[in-house]
Amino acid sequence: MWKPLKRLSSRSHAPARERITKEVIIKTIKFLILILICSTFGCQQISTESEPTAELPIMLNLHPAIENGFDVTQVIVTITKDQFVSSLNLTIEDTLAYGTFYDLEPGIYDIYVEVYEEDLLIATGTGTGEVIAGETTTVEIELIFIPLTGNLQIIVNWGGFLTPLPHRILFIGNSITYYNGGVDLHTMNLANSIDSTLAVTCESIVGGGYTLEQHYNIPYTLQQITDGEYDIVILQEMTSRPVTDPELFYEYATLLDSVITEAGAQTVFFFSWPFQGSFDEMIEQQAAAYNYIGQVLDAPVIPVARAWQRSIEQNPELNLYMLDGNHPNVHGTYLACCTFYPFLWDDSPIGAEYVNDPTITPEEKEFLQTIAWETYGIYGE
Repeated sequence: MWKPLKRLSSRSHAPARERITKEVIIKTIKFLILILICSTFGCQQISTESEPTAELPIMLNLHPAIENGFDVTQVIVTITKDQFVSSLNLTIEDTLAYGTFYDLEPGIYDIYVEVYEEDLLIATGTGTGEVIAGETTTVEIELIFIPLTGNLQIIVNWGGFLTPLPHRILFIGNSITYYNGGVDLHTMNLANSIDSTLAVTCESIVGGGYTLEQHYNIPYTLQQITDGEYDIVILQEMTSRPVTDPELFYEYATLLDSVITEAGAQTVFFFSWPFQGSFDEMIEQQAAAYNYIGQVLDAPVIPVARAWQRSIEQNPELNLYMLDGNHPNVHGTYLACCTFYPFLWDDSPIGAEYVNDPTITPEEKEFLQTIAWETYGIYGE
């Protein structure tokens, strides 16, 4: 069942988005960290020529993580003060993680917590606490769940499409978007070749290697969003950032979404494919990050990466990559355009005559169109 997103203006409704539907997966898990800073009953005071040092005991309740299906294997706490930095791997027993920093100078410390399941970071948290010799201070830190664990089965669904159908679309991204003439150009040409009454216009703002952070800090990009009278603005983040630095991805996606929404348009995310050499490892981590920000911003995600995944599984001989294992070749760009079409206009691309490059054979064209339509059938209803 297709439903428009509530936040859309009367001229712009949401295409489908990938989201986490498993009820036990929540956006934020509140782990209670009790950082007991230098109690006269629980601290060790050591006399020095300057001032006493103290212990910093830490206890972390893992029960909320375990209840939600996580197997916490490592908890790292890092504290900093001026130039001082120290990290501690907590001991994990049952539902408790604990450890102690020793010989600390009194003062205010920044505290950073990382929770892992094997090699996957599943939660982080920050806080500040003051170490005072002879006194006890309790600091509570809320750890924000980062849905990057491969042990969660992410079930995706899509709901809603653009009604009325979008006519003006802006793509914001990098070379993943602009290679081979541009996903924007070929999506526009494909849509208009299938149905000329759509009168689609696609434009782009792109830069080699650009992140959403860089785009947000370019006044031209913000001005174009504000003045362009677009129905939707499609955001394509640098391939690795949702995996290696998701917090920056979330931050600048949110900032750009504010500008887009203020302009009366709808934010849509372009979930692009992983690197060729680490496809299986990256795709679920990317999906989790896109699911998360899509949930937070109530913004649709178009899973082009899932179409690539299906194509590779069904026909591994049909290469979608350039030699660098990152950028799309003409087949990869065509599959991206064929995937955008059904998610934006709720229609099949199968049978379309348009191709972005004459080297694509009729058999390859039909295969890629079919993959895109199947992807829509799985994730779009």
